[in-house]
Amino acid sequence: MNKIEIIGIAATLLVFASMCFRTISYKGSILMRTFNIVGSLVFVIYGALLPAISTAVLNGGLIIVNAIHLVLLIIKQKKINKEENINNEDNKENNMNEEDSSKKVTEENN
Repeated sequence: MNKIEIIGIAATLLVFASMCFRTISYKGSILMRTFNIVGSLVFVIYGALLPAISTAVLNGGLIIVNAIHLVLLIIKQKKINKEENINNEDNKENNMNEEDSSKKVTEENN
């Protein structure tokens, strides 16, 4: 087996591994996209070395598509985290107001 074939096998294994992640979770989606980008990058190198231009071009396109999806996923998660932080702060503020109200009622009753 020559060195170019080893590169092709490595790329295949990386892309295959990327498809094994559960994309239901944020972490799984990040790992899937990252492994797929790395696998596609190795396929671009493999295609350039053969030369198999169609393999290199296809995987170059897949790098772009996966990178876009990865960025959008990260932006979406940051937005969700920001909204959760705002909601948590609102809940804390509401709890503090409720505690203050209950203290006033208790003081008035005494």
